[in-house]
Amino acid sequence: MNKKIGLRERGQELVEFAIILALLLVVLLVIFDLGRVTFFYSVVHNAAREGARYGITDQDANQIRLVAIQKASGLDIDPAVSFTTNTVTVTVDYDFTPVTPILDLLTNQDSITLHAQATMALEN
Repeated sequence: MNKKIGLRERGQELVEFAIILALLLVVLLVIFDLGRVTFFYSVVHNAAREGARYGITDQDANQIRLVAIQKASGLDIDPAVSFTTNTVTVTVDYDFTPVTPILDLLTNQDSITLHAQATMALEN
């Protein structure tokens, strides 16, 4: 009779381990996705800032866009450049698609839009 109880307990431990392992893997994937979104936001923000820095000295909107695209490390971005009398503004948007479906459920969207804007004073 003791042998049967031991087998049941061993099976229970396996089921509990499987449940905990599944939850642990989901948590690790969400952490991985949050790290990715942080990295991509940093790249997008850097692209906007570098485009604005280039725009301080050269007010050619096409060149500013090209600099921002080059600094975006291969991301598919379309920077917007605008000028006022004393400033240049570069705006970059990027649609981030998470790997885990958990973030999709939380945001009710397929992607998260990362937005960065940099404004700097023009040199005269």
